Amino acid sequence: MKGAGGQGSPVPFLVPALLIVFAVLIFPIVFSFVVSMFDWPLSAGGGERHFIGAGNYVDLVQDKEFWNSLKLQLGFIFIAIPLELLLGLAAALLLNREFNGGRVIRALILLPVFFLPVVSGMTWRFMLQPRYGALNNFLLALGAPEITWLGDPTFAYAAIIVQDIWRMWPFVFMLLYAGLAGIPTDILEAAEIDGANFRRRLFSVILPLLYPTILTALLLRIIDALRIFSEVYVMTEGGPGMSTTLFSLYTHRQAFGYMKVGMASAMAIFLLVISIVFAVTLVRKNMSLEKLEERGGDR
Repeated sequence: MKGAGGQGSPVPFLVPALLIVFAVLIFPIVFSFVVSMFDWPLSAGGGERHFIGAGNYVDLVQDKEFWNSLKLQLGFIFIAIPLELLLGLAAALLLNREFNGGRVIRALILLPVFFLPVVSGMTWRFMLQPRYGALNNFLLALGAPEITWLGDPTFAYAAIIVQDIWRMWPFVFMLLYAGLAGIPTDILEAAEIDGANFRRRLFSVILPLLYPTILTALLLRIIDALRIFSEVYVMTEGGPGMSTTLFSLYTHRQAFGYMKVGMASAMAIFLLVISIVFAVTLVRKNMSLEKLEERGGDR
């Protein structure tokens, strides 16, 4: 079939891509939503499945453990990610220059990013082991008492946050360093010639130009943090008690602990909605910034 100008229709070329998108993205979401409308027990015989409509969502709203997992998840995001942004920005500003060994240092900084989540979780679990862990051995050498890090609710929650910061701040550094490299040097030189000190250049020139990159890093990290599972499961399995049962771990517990696939699917849909809210909010901020820059350029 020929279109205008004698060129063939692009539809046949789009069909394979659309099929892949449907199979990988759309179908799982639709199927999860359908399952969330059922009382769907996970058992050897399959169990009897009953359509209950929004019953699972109503039960979630009334579930204290659900709200506790959501609170822990949001606390994890609002503590870990700002610290990762600060560390990544500080390191990017510090290393955004050429010096002897700079490439080696930048490469070494990125090493934690390449750790598998399970490996990272196991590493920190061994480090925090009460009797044989490296941290307790160091504290005992200083005369401090032995601490059961992952056996205390507060310490365990702090430990999974520190683990995530250690593993993921280099990822933020990598994005922000690339963003800094894209800032024209003549703009920074002009600000320096005008007498602006480093603090003034940072807040008046560097951060405004780096803002889209910061939003991108923030969006990627929030989406990744919302689905964190392996490293926390390996470190604490959600314990002690429910102190580190983040949203994803509680979803896993609903599906494979309580054998309630419908409830777990409802939680997955809820997590999808939260991710979309975060994504839309950050994208709108980025678009608003671009419009302001365009208006400023037109003037």
